[in-house]
Amino acid sequence: MQLAEERRQQIVDTVERQGKVMAAELALRFHTSEDTIRRDLRDLDAAGLLRRVHGGAMRRTRAEPAFSQRADADAARKGVLARVLAESVQPGDTVLVDAGTTNLAFARLLEDGHAAAVVTNSLQIALALGHFRATRVILLGGLVSGHAGAALGAHTVAEIRRLRVNLAVVGACSVEADRGLGASDAEEAAVKAAMLAAASRRAVAVLNERLEAPAPFLVAPLAEIDRLVLEADAPADVLARLRRLDPAPEVLLAGRAGA
Repeated sequence: MQLAEERRQQIVDTVERQGKVMAAELALRFHTSEDTIRRDLRDLDAAGLLRRVHGGAMRRTRAEPAFSQRADADAARKGVLARVLAESVQPGDTVLVDAGTTNLAFARLLEDGHAAAVVTNSLQIALALGHFRATRVILLGGLVSGHAGAALGAHTVAEIRRLRVNLAVVGACSVEADRGLGASDAEEAAVKAAMLAAASRRAVAVLNERLEAPAPFLVAPLAEIDRLVLEADAPADVLARLRRLDPAPEVLLAGRAGA
């Protein structure tokens, strides 16, 4: 009979490899009951080795560095994504821009007067556009999170719910084909979801390492996204799953001819 310690180590290894597991599948694999698996998952969660979720477990999200530390990381890659995002802005649009380092790169590409207004919860984005005269720049209020580089919380969500905008450019900690956009923080997830609901068109750009990388808080299914901007070398299997969705977002590969 397999020892409990050996089974639990295999569960941890599987979660690290796959990103998430289901209790029912583990019970079949290890020829044991789901109650036993649930106890394993509870103990492994308490030990900080994974995160229990409804029906199974997922890889525990590593804490991200603060916004100021992330801003200059992978600048070239983010710049390529930002250039394709900028093509989503139509003349006269009111654009709602979520906080995030790729979105900051996007904002820096905007031309004064092309959009009618830019609304953001990011102080860094508002400052980057501070020289604008023809385009109004509106900073949302709320409780400021230094880690996120953004205003968050109930006040921010309430302000967003009073808006109706043409385009929302929203960041994501995770994009999973079968689940959608994810965030690592509940308050960030609430703000992102409100932004999507306020917009007629919705665009998201994501680096490869965030694809199929589980995040604990769901923002929205991909059916709510109009345009998904990925890197040109995004994994082929992930692209295939995204394109099989019905409805599927428009997927653009940044840096590839014709993207």
